[in-house]
Amino acid sequence: MKKRYQRLAAAVLAGMMITGLVSGCGSSSAEKPAGEKGTDAASTARITEAAAGTTAQDTGTQDTEPQDAAASARKPASNGGKEVTLWHYFEHEAPILEKMVEEYNSMQSDINIVCTYISREELMKQYTIGAVSGELPDIGMVDSPDMASYISLGVFEDITGQMKDWKDLEQFYPGPLSSCKDADGNIYGIPNNSNCLAIAYNVDLLKAAGFDKAPETWDEFEEVCAKTTNAADGVYGFAMSAIGTEEGTFQFIPWLYSAGADVGSTDSPEAARALDYLAGLVNKGYMSKEVVNWSQSDSYNAFCAGKAAMLESGTWQLAQFDEGIKGAFEYKIALLPKDKKFASVIGGENFGVCAGSEEKEACVEFLKWMTSAQNNAAWCEGAGKFPVREDSVALNTTWSDDERFAVFSDEMNYAVARGPHESWPTISEALYTAEQSALLGNKTGEEAMKEAAAVINPILQETPIAAQE
Repeated sequence: MKKRYQRLAAAVLAGMMITGLVSGCGSSSAEKPAGEKGTDAASTARITEAAAGTTAQDTGTQDTEPQDAAASARKPASNGGKEVTLWHYFEHEAPILEKMVEEYNSMQSDINIVCTYISREELMKQYTIGAVSGELPDIGMVDSPDMASYISLGVFEDITGQMKDWKDLEQFYPGPLSSCKDADGNIYGIPNNSNCLAIAYNVDLLKAAGFDKAPETWDEFEEVCAKTTNAADGVYGFAMSAIGTEEGTFQFIPWLYSAGADVGSTDSPEAARALDYLAGLVNKGYMSKEVVNWSQSDSYNAFCAGKAAMLESGTWQLAQFDEGIKGAFEYKIALLPKDKKFASVIGGENFGVCAGSEEKEACVEFLKWMTSAQNNAAWCEGAGKFPVREDSVALNTTWSDDERFAVFSDEMNYAVARGPHESWPTISEALYTAEQSALLGNKTGEEAMKEAAAVINPILQETPIAAQE
């Protein structure tokens, strides 16, 4: 199987080279810092204080991000250790990540970790190139459902041996941890965070339209969309991301599952119904046609500007809402509306040690430190995400006392995983392609989903999605 994907990578690489894509940089590093397993209260405070650096300018559209080939590297003063490169696509969370890295660099002088931001799309291309060329960072971030694919490509090192005696693994939730493993149960990384999707709604707009609570069913949701849409003012009832990337798939999956379908039944009437429902919101003017071009940041911006009454929103945006809305209106969080059942989807990122790193052991020790119970709690609080460890949740009341987080906590009970599957990028592309074709009016939901099934079903027949432990 691995050879098949390496051949595919070589073919993809050849096409990319024609278009002049740029490959990445290399590795280095050291040994385990003595006796460091967590962080003290002062360190935790410094980490969470970095969240204060997340301002309105961090919530811009993709046009304001560092561009693909022009990756943004933040390189503070070195501690004198061997340089270790860390690639990530965090936007709003970057200051918190950098603060954690600075904290670790100050604790020891064997390695000096340098963070480099690369947009998600470009980073995935760099991994594909690096799988063939060998030009990879020491530590790389990846969206959790994509990790199996990049493990198969040979991007990440097997770190099972370094993890076997780490008792902390018992504290990790099975879902996030499973996304770091191959089919044989070998470990290639450590989960960093988890999240899910719910609905953010403009309380003022809903009240003005005669609603005192968020809709719970699809029928109620469409009614609210209809009564809160104001074409004259450019206000839509609903905003989501239906872009042709993993973000589009991520936001579509809850609707697919709520209708009673799943990734393995995309040729079912239920799957067609989910797509026709969303297409109907566009056709009736309740949702902008531009959602096919909108990232999650773009739909967030529309909501904060008062141009959408409801938003399909993730936990990470809780750290940005107050600054983005600036008190212009009251907002609340609610479960995504249900058709046959409530549904959501699990997100989150993993970090792994990349193939060829000369500092594998040192990189693993950093990842262990970064995901200690205390650090994972501090990181996720500041970044507006859910911890991947059960004992981290117990360290902080944020996830129970904040009513917004409480809704997301409830939503996690209905959230499904994406994969893990080594062919997830292909599966995802089939799903977002179907969604876009229906929302643009090029195909009916049935036609679009049958085309998706023609791609997905043979993949799952050969290699089913593994059941989570």
